[in-house]
Amino acid sequence: MSAAPSRQAAAPLLEVRGLSVSYAGAVQALDGVDVAVPDGAIVAVLGNNGAGKSTLLRAISGMLPAQRGAIDAGEISLAGLRLNGLDPAGIVRAGVVQVPEGRRIFTDLTVEENLRAGGLAAADRAARAKARARVYDLFPILRERRTQPAGLMSGGEQQMLAIGRALMASPRLLLLDEPSLGLAPRIVEQIGEVVQEINRQGTSVLLVEQNAAMALRVSELAFVLEVGRVSVSGRSEELERSEEIRDRYLGVGAAREARAASAASAPAVGDGRSAAAEELVVDGLTVRFGGISALTDVSFRVAAGTTHALIGPNGAGKSTCLNVLSGVYAATEGRVLYGGQEITGLRPHRVAALGVSRTFQNISLSAGETVEENLLLARHRLTRAGFVSAGLRLPGARRERARQLDRVREIAALVGLEDRLRQLVRTLPYGDRKRVELARALCAEPGLLLLDEPVAGMTQEESAAMARAIEVVRQELGISILVVEHDMGFVMSIADRVTVLDFGRLIADGPPEEVQRDPEVLRAYLGGGER
Repeated sequence: MSAAPSRQAAAPLLEVRGLSVSYAGAVQALDGVDVAVPDGAIVAVLGNNGAGKSTLLRAISGMLPAQRGAIDAGEISLAGLRLNGLDPAGIVRAGVVQVPEGRRIFTDLTVEENLRAGGLAAADRAARAKARARVYDLFPILRERRTQPAGLMSGGEQQMLAIGRALMASPRLLLLDEPSLGLAPRIVEQIGEVVQEINRQGTSVLLVEQNAAMALRVSELAFVLEVGRVSVSGRSEELERSEEIRDRYLGVGAAREARAASAASAPAVGDGRSAAAEELVVDGLTVRFGGISALTDVSFRVAAGTTHALIGPNGAGKSTCLNVLSGVYAATEGRVLYGGQEITGLRPHRVAALGVSRTFQNISLSAGETVEENLLLARHRLTRAGFVSAGLRLPGARRERARQLDRVREIAALVGLEDRLRQLVRTLPYGDRKRVELARALCAEPGLLLLDEPVAGMTQEESAAMARAIEVVRQELGISILVVEHDMGFVMSIADRVTVLDFGRLIADGPPEEVQRDPEVLRAYLGGGER
């Protein structure tokens, strides 16, 4: 990709000055943020989960009230027009259109019907026809599939449709929220090229991304948010080479300090009931879906009793690897051994029976039940009482339930949930629900814990609480932990060793301090090629 010439000196199209935002009148999400988008430029906003990136876009597009958010201070203007106070429809008419995170298209409607919905804000039929022609020129695949239901399209095609639908309103400023999320590297590259082409055609772009390599490569200016404030800003090509940016995205941070604090405050509950930690060996793992290779000859080891991170840009193959380890996907080639026993090809319940437990990126809890009931459910595999004796509440079943409840309470205390046991899951803050999922996985008494994006969507405070909980769990229970995560500060604060994937291949494996400096890792995360 090659970026357009810098327009840093051009008059701002969008100006955000002193913006402060809170949710429910209590949670401060942005604090005095200043961001400017020059007319005709691509500007990137970077930052980890919970930094305030999506909140910034919601404030600009007028979508804060839908999330119980409000602007407490500051001003947002587009070419001199004050956007504060306008409703979302008015902001669209002013020329600002957002593409939300997660490819939120109308899955039951066809491609053409989705585009028609996006064109409702167009001035007239001629404007809609011109916009549609532009979309089909940018995304020929959408023309080919214009009569196909959008829900049957691939993730990359759905992202193209989401962008195309926004372009139907012919915006002056396009807001893109994580367009690369969950897409394969090849598709991410295409999305980046399309963003540049949209810009060349005269549309300014404000791009929110965790994929720093793509965002810095296509943009001219960048702002880095940290805990609701702009911590760094400047020309993208300069930030790409900045040691400060490399530290933020790949830095070790206060890793060992977090461990020391966790150890000092750890409750003593290690009683040997968890399965004994064993070494995990991934040997020559290859996974293909049709003609597409998601993993190619990947090998690494997770030493018993350690915390091991598996990282990489979107589409690198991390979730595919985790799905093979837990028995969800079958390996095309290679093998996986846990404790010397091959588990390649075993069904998920057989893998779990060997002492492997897992959490998922998207929370999967019984929201209408209490925390205690969710944790008890995870101990079903360890329960000896049969269905009849439990239903009749026979003495033996009652005694066993009491023992299971004791263990549930110990594990809840281990991750800081002891005062949440009687609460319904749906009433808990997001960070607490993620810790409930961690506790539920632990209630199966695993020797190996697989964590899939444990801090995705969390604030910095929630991420720190999760890091402390994971370190306490590792130390007190002596289990092995393999964690997949995008938040590099979090990863480097808890991992003993790090394996890095890119395009389905292993590019680095070693201690965090070595991986941080590895040229291939820097290239994968921050780019550094020709602009």
